[in-house]
Amino acid sequence: MRWVSYLPPTGGAERAGVIDDGCVFGHPGGREPAGLLDAGAAAVRAAHDEALEHPVEIIVEFETRLCAPVRPSGPVAAAVAGGPPLEIAPGLVRGTDDGVPMPAGAGALTAEPGAAAAAGESGRLLGYTAACLWRTGDGVPAALSIGPALVTPEEFAAGIPVRVGAEVDGAPVAAAEVALPEVPPAQGGPALAVSLAPATRPLEEGEELNVDADVLGVFEIRVGAQA
Repeated sequence: MRWVSYLPPTGGAERAGVIDDGCVFGHPGGREPAGLLDAGAAAVRAAHDEALEHPVEIIVEFETRLCAPVRPSGPVAAAVAGGPPLEIAPGLVRGTDDGVPMPAGAGALTAEPGAAAAAGESGRLLGYTAACLWRTGDGVPAALSIGPALVTPEEFAAGIPVRVGAEVDGAPVAAAEVALPEVPPAQGGPALAVSLAPATRPLEEGEELNVDADVLGVFEIRVGAQA
């Protein structure tokens, strides 16, 4: 199952939806994915069926403003290829449609694509999603893009890594296999942990990064763009 958080075109707060056949089926409960998925498998399946059978709206995916499928309540633990572990401030988490602003004084950003594991308030694994950490030239995190969809755990075989790659203008700038992160510890709210591939070359403002994270999905972000 693939869940998203999106902004309804008619306005209002973020809402959970299911991706099916290229469309977003809005769940009628009006809740965010983390709340819906932090339940047993039967309840999650029932919520999925409810969204498909009684959607509050149906929108073509690429005409929808997608938000971060999970908003962590505490720091995000990051395993970085070839580097020490890192903690990322929760306020840096953004959806793939939220853009990546260029910090003041930065001339370029590097990108580290990868995978994220999301846990609910109960500590239960909600699923996995694509991720991309953006850093300035001196290594300071500028943003952590996650999404577009949160893919539920039954889609994955234990111990099998995810192949991630990234391109700019058709030229590869990153490619690696990353292990799916372990379930992050409970934080009194939703939690995230990420595993990241080696960084791309510095990307200048206006360049568009296309990320392909295999079963986790694809997305593109223009460096310096804001939603």
